[in-house]
Amino acid sequence: MAEQPRSEIIGADFERLVTEYNKALANGEAGPISAIQCDGTEASSCASEQTFRKLLDAFPAPVYTTDAAGRITFYNEAAVKFSGRQARLGTDRWCVTWRLYWPDGTPLPHDECPMAIALKEDRAVRGTRAVAERLDGTRVSFIPHPTPLRDASGALVGAVNMLLEIDEVEQVALDGVQVLIVSDDIFVAAELDLLIDEAGGVAVAIAATGSEALALLDEHSIDATLVSLPLREGHGPLINALVRQDIPFVLHEGNEEHVIQMLGDALKLRGRRNQEAIL
Repeated sequence: MAEQPRSEIIGADFERLVTEYNKALANGEAGPISAIQCDGTEASSCASEQTFRKLLDAFPAPVYTTDAAGRITFYNEAAVKFSGRQARLGTDRWCVTWRLYWPDGTPLPHDECPMAIALKEDRAVRGTRAVAERLDGTRVSFIPHPTPLRDASGALVGAVNMLLEIDEVEQVALDGVQVLIVSDDIFVAAELDLLIDEAGGVAVAIAATGSEALALLDEHSIDATLVSLPLREGHGPLINALVRQDIPFVLHEGNEEHVIQMLGDALKLRGRRNQEAIL
């Protein structure tokens, strides 16, 4: 059996950690991580916050948290190494990086980055990527995972983000491919047919494996593809075929709610571009 990719393992660990943190927040067992470490006035909540702070600090990928206004409240050492700087706690907003760009090199304002969107729209953002520039001028492509944090009342209290660096193999597959662009039909390489209806798209085919997906590419006129994590182990040939045929695709790494949101975003983007073409 092929070894599970490290990025896939880290991604799954992050999702589990954030789920547990949100459960603790919802149950009143923890408070959001503050730029100023808690003083112990609420012993149980303080202890829980310290536990999650330690878990995030030891996490192998760059992670950071913000308050509801986007102010940075915490980042781990991996985030410092990734960004090449130490963000100013309680002052810097939205992201720990110095400068951001879209994959095509267009500048990405911090207040329009995925973390800003997650906080402003109170939703997790998945299926996108960006490029960070360090102070020394070097750049690194990454996949952000901004996820809202909510308290017992359901109110937004902040967010946590993981910046997963795109390795060279995946970068080759992604280069030149525009993510979140949908025309008329959506090809889904996963068991997500019910969710497609909720998102407003049309599932023309569903495959359980990468090989089945490749076969279906020859049978249907595909406008866009959603590739889910269960297929990632053997997704190389599928991604290469999508790149050769210039079929836009989204690498799905979130839960069902994220899938609905990503497809909804894609359809909105399509509508805007169609309207611009008419004008």
